[in-house]
Amino acid sequence: MANLLKGKSKILFLCLFILLTCTACSSPRATDGKTKLDMIIASEEVTVRKDQVNISEIQDEDLKKEYKDYKDDEKITIKPMTFGEAFNEGWFSGLIVWPLAQVINRIAAFTDAGWGIILTTVIIQGAVFLFTRKSQMSAQRMQEIQPEMQRIQDKYKGKTDDRSRMMLAQETQKLYQKYDIHPFGSILVMFIQLPLMMGVYYAMVRASSVVYGTFMGIDLTQTPLYGFQNLQWAYIVIYILMVISSIASMKMPQWLKKRQDKIDHVKTKDYLKSGKDPMSSMNMTMYFSTGFVALLYISWPIAMSFYWLVSSLTRVCFNVFMHAMIVKEAKEKKSKDIIR
Repeated sequence: MANLLKGKSKILFLCLFILLTCTACSSPRATDGKTKLDMIIASEEVTVRKDQVNISEIQDEDLKKEYKDYKDDEKITIKPMTFGEAFNEGWFSGLIVWPLAQVINRIAAFTDAGWGIILTTVIIQGAVFLFTRKSQMSAQRMQEIQPEMQRIQDKYKGKTDDRSRMMLAQETQKLYQKYDIHPFGSILVMFIQLPLMMGVYYAMVRASSVVYGTFMGIDLTQTPLYGFQNLQWAYIVIYILMVISSIASMKMPQWLKKRQDKIDHVKTKDYLKSGKDPMSSMNMTMYFSTGFVALLYISWPIAMSFYWLVSSLTRVCFNVFMHAMIVKEAKEKKSKDIIR
């Protein structure tokens, strides 16, 4: 295990550096919840009403003076932001936020802001899956073998002697080898997803098409909290669907494994008949993480809830695909073993 940690230390350090860089970025949202005028990323020159953006908290003093006396319904011109201007803010803004915002703007130009978010999200999730397919397959298998993992942990629970700890490590390693699992795969996927999520957040808040655009009459800059306070059902429904789809995407591997066990007529293990649910701790972690996302997103623009909803539904599709691949590989391996 120590050697594994040493081998992955560079990756973990890089991921930590990216996370710290993300959190160091200045917020594009002002205290009134609107996007600061000088932080908006436009692909072409656009005009918006003054009340759609924030003027008072921007750093550009010239812009402050220029639009200070404008009325709320008067138009403000936003010029396109170049890659160089975005990169001057920092590499994170230039290499991640700016391209994502441009993709949203370009797609929205042919449809609307909502479809810009949907298609951009599918593209992002598809790209992440292609680059981390093996890691995600390991993460999927890791979730599917949790009952067996829990059985091993319960077997050595409370035993702190060296022999017991060695046996626990050996049995765990054999389980990983049996299902071709690389434990750090799920960690890599998680650390890729986190900075990417922050990049999408900044891109959606700053993309001009989202700032002034709508989706089926929904103002994407408003928050779910606004929807609950004003009984705006569209915001409430999107937020609730986001929470449900998030839970479904995390529990899907468990559901698929149970379904496959029934198809394969796998007998229920004795440790599952005892009444103790070996998945309870993992489920609690899932519900906690979902609760954290729900709490965080309730005060973020509904565009982010929309993004997370589409992301979760996309992950559900990928979970089904990966499960089918795992089942296929298992059958092929079984057939080869029979031939041997």
